[in-house]
Amino acid sequence: MPAGIIALVCIMLLLMLWPIILMDVMLLALYRLGIDPLLGVLAILSIIIGSFINIPIKRYKISRKLELPPIILYGWYRWYPPQQLKQNEMVLAVNVGGCVVPLLLALYQLIRLINNNELIAPLVAIAINVIFCYRISELKAGVGILMPAFYPGIVAAISGLLLYPEHPAAVAFCAGIFGPLIGADLLRLKQIVRLGEGSAVIGGAGTFDGIVVSGFIALLLS
Repeated sequence: MPAGIIALVCIMLLLMLWPIILMDVMLLALYRLGIDPLLGVLAILSIIIGSFINIPIKRYKISRKLELPPIILYGWYRWYPPQQLKQNEMVLAVNVGGCVVPLLLALYQLIRLINNNELIAPLVAIAINVIFCYRISELKAGVGILMPAFYPGIVAAISGLLLYPEHPAAVAFCAGIFGPLIGADLLRLKQIVRLGEGSAVIGGAGTFDGIVVSGFIALLLS
């Protein structure tokens, strides 16, 4: 048997089983929130399938002045062409799997907390994570918003444990979802629009991990 073949087979099996393991972990996390397993499976499938779906909500018309380089005539005379306006269109969209579905789950948990007369703890936890996510996120031209996926979830979990130890899971999950969504996406929306490039997707590739992963990490750690 060639050297290293067993390790290669193990890696291939792990890659094949990883989606199943991830779905099982997410299902366990939702069960801890009191969500029925069948609804949990539907929610997870909606997140996975919805990650490929973007819903346009607004279009921005962006004008930019183009300064053309001077034209050199006869080796010494420079003629500067007049500036030209370049019209671009930027589309603002929301990702179903990275924004809409997690947001609905977080709103459901927030409503349950409010019905239990507990509002201060989730709002404080959300505010803490919003500030944290705004600080650690960055906007990169041509890429979008970049943010570590695990840190917001850890901060949300700690906030939930400290602020509402009786039921930290719901508080942590809300903070884990709303923190990246507000702090990394909505508060940097104007900066994204100023770039004027292509499309801006709330909950898209740049922050999908930050929103979805941090929410479930916060839930599991709490």
